[in-house]
Amino acid sequence: MNLFFRMLIIIFSARQQDAVALVNKRSDRFRVWLHDLGWRDHLPNYRVFSFMELGRFGIWHSSRLALSGRYGLRMIAAQDFIYLKPIRPFQAFTMTTEILSWDDKYFYYQHQFLCGDKLVAIGLVKEIALKSGKAVAPNALLAADSALNGSVVHHGGDEHLHPVVEKWLALQQAIKEHS
Repeated sequence: MNLFFRMLIIIFSARQQDAVALVNKRSDRFRVWLHDLGWRDHLPNYRVFSFMELGRFGIWHSSRLALSGRYGLRMIAAQDFIYLKPIRPFQAFTMTTEILSWDDKYFYYQHQFLCGDKLVAIGLVKEIALKSGKAVAPNALLAADSALNGSVVHHGGDEHLHPVVEKWLALQQAIKEHS
């Protein structure tokens, strides 16, 4: 229930502000409450992935594409998370969410968790947008974003993946090949 209220706050704040480009970095502040904790005394991984979902949810609602009808749903294809330091009970943290790269099929996001100015965790997500069961090309959504928000993103076949994304995809491929 707690995440539901956080989601409503993100929707409400996104709708109260001017629309922003999909590719803009988003920052959200949260605090770890007792109901966020698992069996350990820090923010557990299952909750971290929920916060990451809220960040991506905020990006799409801030850009106004979430309700534009240009896609039906977004589905996670892969996600990874690296803990650097624990986030303790009652500790406030900021999570930044940004689209690092995209290709013909997927958007690649990075989530950074900061306590104060200290980076405490990093998450990566590979996500596809679908409409009627078919993939919606990221370039089509970026073009729609440009039309809605006046964002300037170079469209065309010359996108280069962020180096972190390239290495992450190589790791995913290696895992598939050796499983």
